[in-house]
Amino acid sequence: MALTPVTAVGLVVALVGFELLDRLRRATARAAGSAADPAARDRPRATALREHLWKWAVPATLLAVVALEGNTLASIGWRIGSPEQLVSQVAVGLAAMVGVNIATAPLWAKVGDGGESLAAGLGSFAALSVPERLFVAFTAGATEETAFHGYALERLLALTGSPPLAGGISFLAFTLGHVGDTWDRDAVIRIAQPALVTTLLYLWFRSLPALIAIHALNDAVGLLLAERYADETPPAGGDTDASPGAAAGASEAGSVDGPTADADATDSTALEWLRGE
Repeated sequence: MALTPVTAVGLVVALVGFELLDRLRRATARAAGSAADPAARDRPRATALREHLWKWAVPATLLAVVALEGNTLASIGWRIGSPEQLVSQVAVGLAAMVGVNIATAPLWAKVGDGGESLAAGLGSFAALSVPERLFVAFTAGATEETAFHGYALERLLALTGSPPLAGGISFLAFTLGHVGDTWDRDAVIRIAQPALVTTLLYLWFRSLPALIAIHALNDAVGLLLAERYADETPPAGGDTDASPGAAAGASEAGSVDGPTADADATDSTALEWLRGE
């Protein structure tokens, strides 16, 4: 396969499209003056569904690129051998994700902040309803897999003929693409693990639908457990925008020490669960 201008544009969109889109939206917001709004500035971007809706612009652009290339969806991994094979691949993929998590938990507990930043990132999603969290999980699986694996990895593989090189570039872009408001450096280091596992799974299965399902289901589990990581200590000043866990703790407690102790115990339990302890 020869690198054409259209494919070059597609690779840029796939590898750094989410970052470019985020920067564009931030610049647009500043130009519009919304950054001066305290409520808009303080609201976690992870809980703004509009931010997740915008992520669909990347795969939409890539589908247009595929059409301009004269290729089919199979060229970006849209392959399903049979329903039974798809179910089998998803089951194997989820088992691999869980198995690697369990096997590496003792190591990760000693790296960086021991999972506190990742727990904080997950806890930020506690403000969303269950349907909203499922939407976020599906969006992450569909948009990120289409970009980093379906398009980028497939095109790099066709251009270089080297699975390690194609997979390595996709893996790095996938991992670094998560640096931002929700995930700090320590959290992204831990996110590198599922990024590597999904990259290897894609090279094995070469099926975009299977990886979308694996990614989305894996994310859904974490997001549905967001309350385990949410800070349940009410903020100073009685902020009414506290997490659901904080609101419940405040209404049920009769003293200051009660909810604080409960929150500390919950946070400790959540971190132990995250570390596999």
